[in-house]
Amino acid sequence: MTSEYTGRAAERGGLPPETDVERARAELVAALSELEDKINVPKRIRRMKEEDPGKFMAAVSAVGAVAAGIVTVGILAIVRRR
Repeated sequence: MTSEYTGRAAERGGLPPETDVERARAELVAALSELEDKINVPKRIRRMKEEDPGKFMAAVSAVGAVAAGIVTVGILAIVRRR
């Protein structure tokens, strides 16, 4: 068993298996943190607002304009139906 471990450890540069597990755990934590940042919309909005207020206001204005357009089209559809 010692020779088997020594052979695998030599392939990994002499690192014991615990180091591989710790490295994999750290990579998993980093990946999960990155994924959380991507899907956490309120956190992304807050960060955008703090980092670039001009870009944030442009995005809010664009969303407002689209919403107003959708409401207008809906009202026109209702009025034309009568």
